Amino acid sequence: MAFKKQLEDYRFNLNRNRSWKYTAMLIFFFIGFLSLLTSKFYLQTEDPLYHTNTYEAVSSNITGTVTIENRVYYPASSSLDMVIKMDQTDEEEVSFLAQEKANPNIKLPVQLLYEDDGYYVVRISDLSPNWEALAFDLYQENEEKETVNVDDVTSDSDTDSTEEIDAHALITTLYSDQRKTKSEEGKGTKNKQEYAPLVNDLEKQFAKKKMKNYEKAITVEAKHKRQTQQEMNELQRDMKYQVDEEKADTESKIAMKKDAIQSSDESIQLYEDEQKSLQEKLKKLNEKEQDLVMK
Repeated sequence: MAFKKQLEDYRFNLNRNRSWKYTAMLIFFFIGFLSLLTSKFYLQTEDPLYHTNTYEAVSSNITGTVTIENRVYYPASSSLDMVIKMDQTDEEEVSFLAQEKANPNIKLPVQLLYEDDGYYVVRISDLSPNWEALAFDLYQENEEKETVNVDDVTSDSDTDSTEEIDAHALITTLYSDQRKTKSEEGKGTKNKQEYAPLVNDLEKQFAKKKMKNYEKAITVEAKHKRQTQQEMNELQRDMKYQVDEEKADTESKIAMKKDAIQSSDESIQLYEDEQKSLQEKLKKLNEKEQDLVMK
């Protein structure tokens, strides 16, 4: 009887141990499932937002680059002002399209406040308090919409069927992250007269920067010319001690050095001409600055 009782106690303890293990496993899986459901509250699950930094040149789909020179968000008026510089060779009309992440299906009003020599001051209005991110498209507009006779391309039919081609092309898209965008108090009601001095100053800074770059380029090209001249002089000295076959090879090398020196002279002349043009441009901008102050 004692043995039978011990066996029953052993089975009871064994079942109890198994029950405890099953309970522990159930608790573990329940906690894991609960953690998965609530992970969005403590894990970063938001998609990263694009942001175009100021003074960051963005490649254009047409020609040149596009740069945000200045960008300010005014919460009080739900508007954002941007000064954009376009380094474009084409002189077609430019149009704009703005959409915010908070309401992607709504096209926001865009007003062109000021335009001068590739600089555009635009104002995007009716932004939501939490617009999160903004996509700003720039388009190159053609003066007239083009049409093409579809049948001329696809068949030999005489039917006069035409199809209108899209008359605008995307130049590039600029992005603004609300968290990284400079914000200022006030309604930001600057007008053309107030933005004109700002753009004029930006143009002066750009002209001065280009002049410095040309100065550096002239220095580098002049150094390269001196080195090439020195190498050519050494080749000419070596010819005194060479046989006819060697002289022919040296003369070919000297001719190449002369071409390189001529190329350097032409580059230096080009850079100097650009500097003169920029000096004249800077002079005009200083005169314009005085006129703006007088207004």
